[in-house]
Amino acid sequence: MLTACGDGLDAYGVYAPRTDDNAVWLWVDESPDAPACPGHRLDFWEGWADVRAVEECGVCTCGPALCTLPSSVTAHRSLRCGDYGTQIVFDEQDADEDHGGMCRKAAPPVPSEVFASVTFDPPALAAECAPSSAFDPPPIFGNFAKACPMVLGIRPEREWRACISPEYDGLCPPGFDVRLEFKERIADARTCTPCSCEAPVGGSCEAEFLVYAETSCTTKIIGGGFGVDQNDSRCTDIDPLPIAAMRAVLTHQKPGTCAPTLHVSQVIGDLVSGEPRVFCCSDKFN
Repeated sequence: MLTACGDGLDAYGVYAPRTDDNAVWLWVDESPDAPACPGHRLDFWEGWADVRAVEECGVCTCGPALCTLPSSVTAHRSLRCGDYGTQIVFDEQDADEDHGGMCRKAAPPVPSEVFASVTFDPPALAAECAPSSAFDPPPIFGNFAKACPMVLGIRPEREWRACISPEYDGLCPPGFDVRLEFKERIADARTCTPCSCEAPVGGSCEAEFLVYAETSCTTKIIGGGFGVDQNDSRCTDIDPLPIAAMRAVLTHQKPGTCAPTLHVSQVIGDLVSGEPRVFCCSDKFN
């Protein structure tokens, strides 16, 4: 530890530290993107001072509540949907651009029974809106420091300060009387509160449905061909054939809207810092 003045000025007019001064090159800037250590040393220390961080991550928004088509029909043995009926579920949609809409195959395989009528469920607005994607915590502002061990014979190519440790009494000696204090950078434990949306309001949906006796949705139409809005189900009598596929087409869609439950995503968590470290630096840069 330094107990007296430095050994004197070097050729660059900077007080030269002694070997027991724990001498470092210190880089200080508002940006945390510090250059590599002089001499490409890998052992360095980083800290910050006068930290300022924004407490808001971003404005929350909500996407639209789109219309969704039903994935099943209820088939009845009697005309006019007079009995309880059997639910027939259809596979995920396969695009069929040649014929419009989506052709959905029955799954599991169509029962062998003969059905006389079908109830089509209405299209529906999605039950919720998609909120904004998760935000990253905002940037940190302040004075950042990077301390690199001083290697004799190597001088930085950029502006670095020559610094040493303070005296035992905490004071800085002549020639190194610029006192700088930073806290070690340990971790950024901040996150952002997630955005969420209230229930959808408004919006309307209408669709047209057809059922088929074969899985390609091209021939043997056995029922449907009418519009169903979101407030109704529709019963139709069908030809006495098995049900193998369904085609559904949205003919009208006005998405619902959702308001965010919180308008602004807030920062939660803290910046984790270590113990402070004091540097006594020359008032001249390299």
